[in-house]
Parts: sequence; C-alpha cells; structure tokens
Amino acid sequence: MIDPGGRFFQQHRSICIAIICFGLALIGCTPDSAPPAQNASASKSKSDTVYPLKVVIVEADLLQSEIELRWKSFSDQDLQIQPMTRQEFETQEPSKADLLIYPSNLMGTLVAGDWIAPVSKQAKDRIGGWGVSEEANTWPARWKTLSTYGGKSMAVPLGAPSWVAITRSLDVSPLRKLHEKIINNEITRENAESLWDEFLTKAEAAHQGTIAEREADLKRRLDDLTPQARRYLVYRYLWMISSTESRHRGLFDMYKLVSRCNQPEFARAAIQLRRLGVLQPSTLFASPTEAWQSVAEGSALFGLGWPRTDNEQSLSEKTGNGRWELVPIVWNDGSGLMASIGGRTRQSANATEFLIWLAAEDQRIAFQTKTPTVELLEIEDDRNRVREDYRDYQTLQKSDPTGLSMELTPRFLGSDRFLVLLEDTLIDIFRDPESAPERFSHCRKEWDSLVEQMGREKLRSSLEAASGYAP
Repeated sequence: MIDPGGRFFQQHRSICIAIICFGLALIGCTPDSAPPAQNASASKSKSDTVYPLKVVIVEADLLQSEIELRWKSFSDQDLQIQPMTRQEFETQEPSKADLLIYPSNLMGTLVAGDWIAPVSKQAKDRIGGWGVSEEANTWPARWKTLSTYGGKSMAVPLGAPSWVAITRSLDVSPLRKLHEKIINNEITRENAESLWDEFLTKAEAAHQGTIAEREADLKRRLDDLTPQARRYLVYRYLWMISSTESRHRGLFDMYKLVSRCNQPEFARAAIQLRRLGVLQPSTLFASPTEAWQSVAEGSALFGLGWPRTDNEQSLSEKTGNGRWELVPIVWNDGSGLMASIGGRTRQSANATEFLIWLAAEDQRIAFQTKTPTVELLEIEDDRNRVREDYRDYQTLQKSDPTGLSMELTPRFLGSDRFLVLLEDTLIDIFRDPESAPERFSHCRKEWDSLVEQMGREKLRSSLEAASGYAP
C-alpha cells in the first residue's frame, strides 16, 4: 500500500517546506501589495523634482551674477536666467518664463503680449509697500505709479530714477521761474519759450568763444550713434517737452488718437535741445550717470541724467570750476526696473517666493551698487548719501511737487517703434535745424500710420492704461 504523503514527506521534509514557503511568497505578491523597494525610491525622486525657475531679464544683465549668487544662499532651487536686449525682446514670442525683470517702459508691450500677470494678494500682503497708511512702510509715489498699469499692480518696483538737469557756472534762474509756472499749472507757450530762450541766450553769451567748436563737435557725434545713445537723446528730448505746455497733453490726441508731434512746441523743444547740445556735446548722448558725473566732477557745463549709485565718493564739492546746481524740473522715462511673475508660469508659488525675496531691502542694497535703476527705500541703508550731489538729487526727486505726470512716459504698447521714428526726426533736425517744422509734420504721418497698423482701439486702451486713466 502506498503512503500518499507520510513517508514521502518524512523523507523529503526540508525540500517540501522550502517549496511551500516559496509558493506562499508568490501568492503574497499581488498587484495590491507594496511595490518593490527600488520602484518606491524612483517614485519619490520623481515627485520631489524641483524644476529651475526661468527668469528673463531685459536691459538688466548687470544684475545677473548678483542675483544668482544671492539666490543660491537663500534657496536650493536653480535659476535659468535669460538676458535680452530690447531689440531681442521685440522679436520674441511670449514665453513660459516664471519671472521677468525689465524697465517699466516695457510694461505696455508685456501686458499686451500676456508676458506678465498681476501681483498676487499673497505677495502684496507679504511685501507691503502698496499700503496707504503713514505707519506702513510704503513706497514713493513714483514706484507705485510705474508698477501699476490699467489700475492693476503688475510688478514689484525695484526703482524709478528720474531725469534731472545738473549744471555748472550757468545762471539757472530762468528755469527756476519756469518750474514755478509748471507747479502752479501756469505753463503756456509764451512763458515756456521765453524762459528757455533767456536761459540759453545767457549761457551762449558766456561761452561765445567756443560755440563754433562745440557745434562742430556735436555734428561729428551725430555720424556714429549707437542705438542706446539715440534712445538717450529721445529721453532728454521728452524731458524738454515736459517743461512745455504739452506736459499734460501728451504725445497723442486721446479723442482722435492721432499724434500731436506736429504741434509747435515739439519743434521748439527740438531746437532748444539742440542749443543745449551745442553748449555741451559730450553729455547729450551719454548715459544718464556719465552725463551727471561729468558735471559733478567739473568737466562739463550741463548734463541730464541721474547720479551713479556705486558708493564711490564724488569730488564734486572740491573742484574749482564753480559749484554745480540742479534744475528742479523732474521727469521720469520708466527706466527703473520692475519684477513680474510670468503670465504663463507653472510655478506660481515658487515664483511668488522669488518676487518676495527680490523686493527685500537686503537685495536692493546689493543690486543698487550694480545699477542706479534699483533704488533703496530707507535712506539710512544708502551709502551713497555721503555725496552731496546724490543727497540733493534724492531730495529733489522725492519732494517734487508736480507729481508724476505719465502722459509723456513711453510705456504704452509698441512705444519703442514710435521712439525709433522720433530718434530719426531729432537727428535730422540736429543736422538741419531749419527743417524742424517739416520734419515733425512727416513724423506725425509716420506715427499715425503706425497707429493704424497696431490698431487704433488697441493702442487707445494701452495709452489709457499706461497714463493712469483706466480704472
């Protein structure tokens, strides 16, 4: 008789136990059981992946290394920074950038292209600055104004330097009278023209012996201008326009949406700027800080710009070429840097953290040494205040009683395209002053044609938003 299991099991007990255990192990590994250890590890790695923040910086490449260095000490998240010039930016399609740092005068183009999104309430609450109470650590009015578009807070302002004239050995009393007319809303064609002519005539008479040489120098410089030098010329021209009856009338007739640049004050201001350029050709096309420093150090008579912020001491008080003096006419071109969250970002939370980090005073202190387009909120933190020219500039900029007029600040949709045409117009007039009325008449036709190309109502909406008229 065969024993079906007893003897066999007894003889092969160890083998049978091994087979049974192996079978139980196989039965226990069902689809509902825990995945193998290596799969769990791979899953965790994938879910914990932190993608780099993509940051586009336009005309702010001097900040790149400082941003990268300081961010590394704050966060483990990597940055992918893409620097762009204005010209490169104009040819780009809207990207999925997480953040953008750019001059305020690009805001209209960025908003229209869906490049940026409004600042979130979370970021605004944590950053502050938008508050209205005196106890709050609020920003200067120009910061708030230049970071707002169409009634929405579109950016965290990093700075908003204004154009101011600095002179040496020139009688600026006529321009101080003109400034009084501006702040009292009494500016007219007659007093704007006569007071500028009074100032320029006195300055020309005082330097009559070198006028011919200076004019030849100016004409030579016109032959080899970089795109940036051409733009500086336009900004100085718009500063000049801000001292005329068009200060609040702007560049366009908002009802008909046609250019106003054929109005008499536009040609008049171009001739006045040319006369200034003949007085001091070296500063007419220079950067704002170069022009300012030339006058502060005593090597130039007149310059339009703002002081440098690299903490270097100026010897302006100690030169023997007459003390410098500021003209109290203030105008802002929107060169100050803004920071916005990308309109198509997929990392809103991380981008918001970066924005909050960027707005801190510690970051401003470091960035200000790289570019004056970043400003500090607390004067105690500003090591540049040891310079008298810097202190006087900041006092004038902060106490400007005229407020911030945005009608002439070119931050509307496609403003660069209009300014390029204005650059050509001014350079032609500088070569041939008598052509001014005809040249501006032609410029108006070019601008009006550009308005049609861009879309009249689309541009109207942008102009209203950029000027602060939109709700």
